[in-house]
Amino acid sequence: MLRSRISCALPPRRLVSYFSAEFNKVAHEGPAKFAAGSSHAVTSVDLDLFVNPDNRPMDLVDRLLKLRKQKEASLVPLIPSVLVKQLLDSTNPQETISVLRNPIQYGLFVDQFSGCFLLDFLLHNGHEVESAQLATILVDRNLCNNELLESLALQSFWSFAKEFKPFESSQVQPPAKNAEVEKVRVKFIRNYPDDASENTEEKKLGRAMVRLGSGEGSLKELKQNVALLGYVLSGQVPEASSFLASNPTALHKETLSAAQSIVESLKLEGSEELLKSLQEASEKSSKSNAIQSLLENSVKASVQKFEPKLLADYGESYQEWAKKFEAAVQRQLELQTVEERKASIQKTLMELEAKRQNLWFFENRDDIDIQIYKKKVYYPKRWFGKKKKPKAADTFYVPPTITHNG
Repeated sequence: MLRSRISCALPPRRLVSYFSAEFNKVAHEGPAKFAAGSSHAVTSVDLDLFVNPDNRPMDLVDRLLKLRKQKEASLVPLIPSVLVKQLLDSTNPQETISVLRNPIQYGLFVDQFSGCFLLDFLLHNGHEVESAQLATILVDRNLCNNELLESLALQSFWSFAKEFKPFESSQVQPPAKNAEVEKVRVKFIRNYPDDASENTEEKKLGRAMVRLGSGEGSLKELKQNVALLGYVLSGQVPEASSFLASNPTALHKETLSAAQSIVESLKLEGSEELLKSLQEASEKSSKSNAIQSLLENSVKASVQKFEPKLLADYGESYQEWAKKFEAAVQRQLELQTVEERKASIQKTLMELEAKRQNLWFFENRDDIDIQIYKKKVYYPKRWFGKKKKPKAADTFYVPPTITHNG
């Protein structure tokens, strides 16, 4: 029954990837071994049975939103790896990131497998901003807990920082002149909104870069380079100066140059000393090797090390999801029989007919006006002269007696 509710379509595979052909095949076609009762891979999850029984035109984002609003939302399991790829096929990367940023609203929680697949896709298709935003999501949810995800996140942050351009939504606009405001005493404590300047896109990414760069491990030197960029990006000028002074030997020339360009682009207050320190550190730095190649080598090495375990964990989670989804489909089919679906369709048709009847006048306005014009009756003009009053008959009238004088 699972295959009757799941549509399969094979999109074109990417030729460039950090991962092996097996990983990309599993990401696009599903695991080689499927759950009992299903005979093919799942490439897209069909949620129409739960949210769209009448098969009306509805995109995937609306389906997820409608499913999340239902009280039975917890009974329908969602697998992020399949839905993420389905979102990429039906929408754009920026909208996919918006959905992943709101898991409470859409019910889609990114995991390690879908995070690796999506980071790999975004990095190899020129979406540096979206890859950095996804890396921020993974860092905030503590999913960068192995070397593979750390290296992919570092690669994403570096690709974004070296070609940094300020976000349009983060540019400070002069406040509009408000009209005269009348102050009124109220009986409650006003909750003032958060300062929008403290929650800009640059500061979100910068804080995530600092958090990722504060860890230890084999990638410590690369993390330190990303951490400096994070301090600068989030506008923490004093912290950036102290970090630069305490780690002068670990920073590459490319990192220092990128930090200078970010400071100049953001026009940070009190950054003159920081710019001077960055210039001096760049002149003294002996690390002239390309940091891009170091990041790519770390990603490739971690892929060879962690990819088998990632595939094994995904296979187990996929098997568990397939069984739960099969049970949810069976439960929904029992609740919604064929007669109920026919009644629902008939009700929808009646609603459409009622709406059409409400619009009947506007559709036939010209014909109605013509018919009214044809049926007009012209009556003769009324007489407005003085009316004669009829003489009233007197019941007590006595006629005179007529006499003749002889």
